[in-house]
Amino acid sequence: MIRRSGCFLFMLALHACTGTAERSDTGKTARDSAGVSIVEHSAAYMAALPEWTLDSTPLQELRGDATDTQFARILDAVQRADGGFYVADQQQRDIKAFAASGAFERVLSRPGRGPGEVGYVSRLQMLAGDSLAFVDANNRRVSVFGPNGHFARQVLFPRFEDGSSVRINMQLMDGRLLGSLRQPWVEATENRDSVYRTPFAIVAYRVVPSTGADTGVPPADVDTIAVVPDGEAYRANSTEDGETRADEHPLRFGHNTIVASDGRRTFVATNETAEIVEYGAKGMVRRIRSARTPRPVTDEDRVRLESEVLDAVEKSGRPASAKADVQQMVKGWRYAKSHTLASRLLVGADGGLWVEDAWVLENDPRQFFVYDSTGIALARVVLPPRIHVLRVSTREILGVWRDSDDVPHLRRWSISRQP
Repeated sequence: MIRRSGCFLFMLALHACTGTAERSDTGKTARDSAGVSIVEHSAAYMAALPEWTLDSTPLQELRGDATDTQFARILDAVQRADGGFYVADQQQRDIKAFAASGAFERVLSRPGRGPGEVGYVSRLQMLAGDSLAFVDANNRRVSVFGPNGHFARQVLFPRFEDGSSVRINMQLMDGRLLGSLRQPWVEATENRDSVYRTPFAIVAYRVVPSTGADTGVPPADVDTIAVVPDGEAYRANSTEDGETRADEHPLRFGHNTIVASDGRRTFVATNETAEIVEYGAKGMVRRIRSARTPRPVTDEDRVRLESEVLDAVEKSGRPASAKADVQQMVKGWRYAKSHTLASRLLVGADGGLWVEDAWVLENDPRQFFVYDSTGIALARVVLPPRIHVLRVSTREILGVWRDSDDVPHLRRWSISRQP
């Protein structure tokens, strides 16, 4: 049974509430509406934000082509209290430990299905006491290693008899797991031109941990934080090995729902409007609104995306029939008219919120809008190309830089602020 928390019911009635407002002359407004803070920024305020960038010389670097490193595709990385790092590599399917000096220490977790082994790491997370947790989507669990680097426990994803699917995002500070729950046969909402968004629930699970391999599925106590729309999609046929079947296709550059949390606060952007909603332990606490105009999807955007996919398929060594299937699929892609306003949310170590603007290709220059812990926009951060940000604060970022040979390097940079 899924319980709908009071915050979800409160959302439905929020627009009927009124509150006091404190208006400034600088283009931002902060007001209270029945206990929910509403922060609004004008277009002029957003356009006048100061621009931050990165210092040209990184503070630290783990080279992806070093003998002990040799990263293939860094999926996530976190820094320990002693300055060392844990790094998850998607292609190698492992987690490595490094000292603050950059020296390789050991492989913390190797590929496999046993306790503490890796199927697919979707997120690394440092817990209290310098323990490490990682979400393993393929093995349907969260694994925890103690500060000594030894496997401590695991928590399995719950299963539901009605066929609902579960996806875990992270472990919350109170021990619950934050994730999403998608129920079967939920009616989709059609927006336009047969494009639809199917609702799903953002939920917090309370489950039973285990120190070894489990024979059963732990019980789940589920609280609903919010019900939100999934990514834009449409129905079309897919062809594989000469066989055609009905399928669901994502709308390219389509709007979707983005969720991020620091374990205490959870932020949600549905990309239906330029609004980000913040939830705390007792429900909704803040709405952040910024007057920004979405960038239209251009012919150049479409050509760049299709060319990259087709080039990769051509170089992949797949059989000619498989290449033809992909080429046919790409020809049938449908595109959104405008890009999303939030492609990713990152909660900073200092409590701020970073909102990533839309991008087309992975190595394109990225842009973020930075908000403080109260929802006030502080700056616009413009990054050089070939950088993917992993961890942030207003002082520095941790991210991946890919060189001209597409080798990933883990780097930590200071943030440079223009006067």
